Amino acid sequence: MRPSGPPDPARGYLNWSRDPAVGLFAVLPLWLAYELLRLQLTPAERNGAAMLVTDTLSAFGPNSSTVLRATMALMILVAAWSILRRRVPWARVALVSMLEGTFYGLMLGPATGALTVFVLDWQQVWLMVGRDIAPDIVSSLGAGIFEEALFRLGLLSVCALAFGGLARAMGISPRAGLVPALLVSAVLFSWFHHVGPGHEEFAWNVFVFRAAAGLLLGLMFVFRGFAVCVYAHAVYDLHYYLTNP
Repeated sequence: MRPSGPPDPARGYLNWSRDPAVGLFAVLPLWLAYELLRLQLTPAERNGAAMLVTDTLSAFGPNSSTVLRATMALMILVAAWSILRRRVPWARVALVSMLEGTFYGLMLGPATGALTVFVLDWQQVWLMVGRDIAPDIVSSLGAGIFEEALFRLGLLSVCALAFGGLARAMGISPRAGLVPALLVSAVLFSWFHHVGPGHEEFAWNVFVFRAAAGLLLGLMFVFRGFAVCVYAHAVYDLHYYLTNP
C-alpha cells in the first residue's frame, strides 16, 4: 500500500529523528528483543521502571503485563500510521538513529565520569558483583526502553511544560524552563534506583554519577530525540555489564 498523505515538510535526518512517532517506531526492534529474551531466558526479570508501570496497572490483575504490551503495540501502530501518512523514510531514519544511539551509549560512561570527576572518585561506580549474562542483557534492554519512556518521554516532558509555563508567566522565554526540567528529571531518575523493591543501597558517588548520566540523557532527548536516547541508554548498560563481569 502506498502512502497517500502529503510529504513531511520537516525534511532531513536531524528533524525526522526527533519526531516522537519516528522515535517510537525506531524503538520497535529493541522492544521486541526485550520481550523475546525476557520470556525465553528470564521470565521473572522486570526492569524497575517496567515494574512501576505494571504495578500502576495492577487493577487489571494478572493481565497488567498484557495491557502494557498492548498499549505499547498500539502506540507503535499509531506511530507507523503517522510515519506512512507523512512519507517519512522510516527505515533509513531508524537505522541511523540506532547507530547514533549506539555511539552515544559507548561515550556515555566517560562523559558522565568527566562531569563528576571533580566532585567524587567516580571510578568506584564501576565496582559490581558478577551476574549471569542473560538477566543483564534483559535488564539493559528494559532500562533503555522503560526508563527513557518514564523519565525522559514522560517526566522530562511534563516538567518542561510546567516550568515553561511558569517561565512564561514570569515574562521570560519558556525555553528557560528546560534547565530546571532537566535537573529535576535527572535527580528523580537517579533517586528512583534507590527506592522500591530490590532498590540499591544509597551511596553518594553512585547517586551523583547516575544523576549526571540522567542529565546527559535528558539533553540527548531534547536535542536528538527519543529513539537515540533509548538506544544510547541500552547500549551503555550492555557495554557496562559486558566489560564488568
